[in-house]
Amino acid sequence: MRKLALIVIYVLGFAALPPSLGGQTAPSQWPTATPPSLAVERDIAARKKALLDESSDLEEMGKSLQGTELETTAALDAKAGQGVMELDATLWLLGVYDNMQCESDREVVKNALKNRLAFYSHLLGLEADQVVAHLGFTKLPATAQAGERIKNDLRAAKAKLDEILVSLN
Repeated sequence: MRKLALIVIYVLGFAALPPSLGGQTAPSQWPTATPPSLAVERDIAARKKALLDESSDLEEMGKSLQGTELETTAALDAKAGQGVMELDATLWLLGVYDNMQCESDREVVKNALKNRLAFYSHLLGLEADQVVAHLGFTKLPATAQAGERIKNDLRAAKAKLDEILVSLN
């Protein structure tokens, strides 16, 4: 019984020691990182949601279309979907970066984040340009308006990624 009491006292004592003496670090003492602005992440999430909404609308519209208009709607929907995937990946990487506490690890991830932001920004720009090309084939105003909104969302998302990229340099 006495041995058990000593073990309990030892374990509790170790857990209560200050971090400099080998104890556990309290959450309030964890290093804090300076994350990219929460507003920036919210803006990216809003662009992602807008693209998802446009994609859903195009899919519903496509159910009553045929021929070239259906193909155009499907192509616009695909571009919106690709933008969603790139923004989702960006949000995931920003989340990892924001929660890193070790500065040397943050520096490694920062370089990877910059690489991915540049790549996703480039892809978003290409997709916006491809949307413009597809708009020439549409005859319905609703499809053209949805495509215009997708193009604007893709370009705004690209600008936001470029903004983050500049802030990381």
